[in-house]
Amino acid sequence: MSETAVLRRPAFRPDWLQALRSGLEQRQPQVLVTVAQVKGSAPRDAGARMWVNASGAHDTIGGGHLEQQAIEQAVRILQQGQPRREMARFPLGPRLGQCCGGVVWLSFEYLDHRDLGWCDALASALESGCSAWRELVVPIEGALGAQDGPVRIVIPHGDEPLAASAGALDRHDSAVTVSPRSTAPAAAWEEATGMLIDAISRPQLDVVVCGAGHVGRAIVHLLGDLPVRVVWLDPREDWWPQTIPDNVVCLQGDADDVPDCPDDAYWLILTHSHALDLEIIEQVFRHKSFRFLGLIGSASKKARFLSQLRQRFDAGLVAQVQCPIGLVATSSKLPSVIAVSVVAQLLPLLEE
Repeated sequence: MSETAVLRRPAFRPDWLQALRSGLEQRQPQVLVTVAQVKGSAPRDAGARMWVNASGAHDTIGGGHLEQQAIEQAVRILQQGQPRREMARFPLGPRLGQCCGGVVWLSFEYLDHRDLGWCDALASALESGCSAWRELVVPIEGALGAQDGPVRIVIPHGDEPLAASAGALDRHDSAVTVSPRSTAPAAAWEEATGMLIDAISRPQLDVVVCGAGHVGRAIVHLLGDLPVRVVWLDPREDWWPQTIPDNVVCLQGDADDVPDCPDDAYWLILTHSHALDLEIIEQVFRHKSFRFLGLIGSASKKARFLSQLRQRFDAGLVAQVQCPIGLVATSSKLPSVIAVSVVAQLLPLLEE
């Protein structure tokens, strides 16, 4: 296993951005629809996106009549074939056939091949590990004034070395700027100026999955669709599936590689070997801070492990081992059923 494979984190490549870049490279216009602002109850939070092109609508801003009207508006913009941006306000009441009670502002952006510059700049910044956000003017629907203009990609102060090492600043210096802020702002839109700050949140939760067997594969498959970063550890060569999600890094190694894994991670230990499971737990105790340490196993396995661990570690530390794992107690041995229960257990951490 190479050193770079251990140390690098999974690249953050949002699906919507990859799809936009692919379509624009083929000179296929797109309309990007973004939830710019929400007040009250709504089906999706600010920052949710979908895009519409000649093949249809992709992803979701919440479904229902809101999404149907958004698609219809995006299709009209697409058919006009002219660069434009507009912000539309949608009260989620009886008139829209929804009873959420809140209000949603949707940003509509017509994109063509001329937008590849900022798309590539944003992709470079995110893949380098930076936080980033877009700044652009989006006037309210029907307002007079500019309907198009530059898109600035902004990275926070302190992330310049990451961006520079990936060439993001050099390749796209006309599109990428550095903010004096050290953190990304929340997504927001200001009606008076039309300024939209579109924050692209990269995953903050690291998950280490130890074991590439049937349950490990089922868990990683589910994690591939969640906003998390995954390190997948297994000592066996050529044990990985052919398709690996973008947010996953495979690490062929054993307990000796635990120190190279992220701090404050969510650990799931389910290897093919009980001896290796125990060694990994011991290495985590010695070298890592963690948010969760879960071990798959029966009551007898739990009793045996805890008895051995208490001989070498503080009882309070040992008590943090969660065994069995999973949100729902189930007698099923199906890997997919176990995976759903295990992944559901980490969901509250995504809200922190």
